[in-house]
Amino acid sequence: MKTKQSADFFTIINNRHSVKLYDPSAKIPRHEMIEILTEATKAPSSVNLQPWRFVVVDENKQRLRSLVRFNQRHLKHLLP
Repeated sequence: MKTKQSADFFTIINNRHSVKLYDPSAKIPRHEMIEILTEATKAPSSVNLQPWRFVVVDENKQRLRSLVRFNQRHLKHLLP
C-alpha cells in the first residue's frame, strides 16, 4: 500500500515534463529566483560532488545569442 508521501512522489515523477516554450514577458522576482536556486543546490549529484553553477541573465539577452551552445531552435523562445 502506498503512503501519502510515496503517492506524491509518483505523481510528481509521472507528471513531469520538459518546458520548451517560454513566456518572454514573464519575470521571476529576484527573491524567488534566489530561493529556487538555493533549493536546486540540494538536488542529488554524482558522488555527491554538487557541481552546481548557475547564471542568471536578466539583461542583454540578445547579446548572448552568439554565445549559447545548445540547440539554436530553442533560442527564438528565449531571446527576443
